[in-house]
Amino acid sequence: MSLPDSNFKNKEPAFQKVIDHFRSQIRSGALMEHAALPSERALGDQFSISRMTARRALLALEMEGLAYSSERRGRFVSPQRLTYDISKTVSFSEHAEDDALGLKIELVSKEVTRATPVLAAKLSVEDGRELYKYTRLFRLKGHPAFVEEEFAVADLFPDMFSHNLEQSTTRLMEQEYNIPPHSGDISIRMRALNEEESKLLGLPTYHAGIELEQVIFDSSGRAFCYGRQIWRGELAEFTAHAVVRDR
Repeated sequence: MSLPDSNFKNKEPAFQKVIDHFRSQIRSGALMEHAALPSERALGDQFSISRMTARRALLALEMEGLAYSSERRGRFVSPQRLTYDISKTVSFSEHAEDDALGLKIELVSKEVTRATPVLAAKLSVEDGRELYKYTRLFRLKGHPAFVEEEFAVADLFPDMFSHNLEQSTTRLMEQEYNIPPHSGDISIRMRALNEEESKLLGLPTYHAGIELEQVIFDSSGRAFCYGRQIWRGELAEFTAHAVVRDR
């Protein structure tokens, strides 16, 4: 019986060679952020692999956060991941402004609505309480990063919609209404984008994104704002500092 080729176990899958090549190019800066990646056909020709293998490699780069897809335009090099320490602030927009990340906020819609049973439970208010609801798109250096839908208890912020909402709303609430954020309850999960979110973020419908959900409280423990952010997965990196309490 012949012995197996000693090099067999060291042979790297073709799609892994492609991933390693582009990972090196991206991390070295040879490929800049938002640079176009080859199509599946071009990649197949370049590396002498099938289009299916090329597709696997490109999808793996997306899953690793090194690339993103833009519907009907192809795949591109992702911007550097943003590190957002959720244990230090409840307002990403203030964090982004301080770090000069090229933040631009676009108001998509706004309306006065009523608290559903789910929203009432989140904000610890009665069903039907009047709420402000507004949806905003956050761009970082021109790149759509996440969509935020936020609800604020209306009677705490009279005439809030007369103010500019294309800024940090927690800062607005503190400066104009003397209600500073003190703490927040935060949940993070993966979920599929809906049609509106997909359109705003330039992704296929039902593409996976990362949702950050939070309730913001004042110093008395009163909830005054509830929001949901849905992030492009290749941009999101959330961190937190944990403290082990004495038992």
